[in-house]
Amino acid sequence: MKAIRVLFITLMAFSVLASCKDSGEITEIDGINKNLVNSPAVSNTKNSFSIAVKSELFNSALEYPVTFEKADFDIALAIGQMTAGTASIQIFNDTKQMLYNGEFTSSYSLAQHITLDERPTKVKFIFNNLTASFSCTLTVK
Repeated sequence: MKAIRVLFITLMAFSVLASCKDSGEITEIDGINKNLVNSPAVSNTKNSFSIAVKSELFNSALEYPVTFEKADFDIALAIGQMTAGTASIQIFNDTKQMLYNGEFTSSYSLAQHITLDERPTKVKFIFNNLTASFSCTLTVK
């Protein structure tokens, strides 16, 4: 049930990001820029991590510590309207050994359970000239 909820939340975030259109204007409501591009939104709590970004030729390597109590988790990934670049997800343990590596070069969606040999302690996202709507959620059951 939790996996379905994570998938639903990720798909909702993806549909919001995918519907965003840049009109070339900066529009503000109470000081909030509605056309933010290349500014990831991140939520990082115990046993859960999420990132979403509307990107235009975005270049960045972003690392975040994660606090997962188990070595297995659900991943929900949505990459929409991808017209340029690549996105990579790397997951590491506390000795900096890479446990998982995924590279994406086109629009893609994924919802699956991943079981690793060790508990993840860090997640890294690498965006190379990425133009897309990107959303990823990792959740421990």
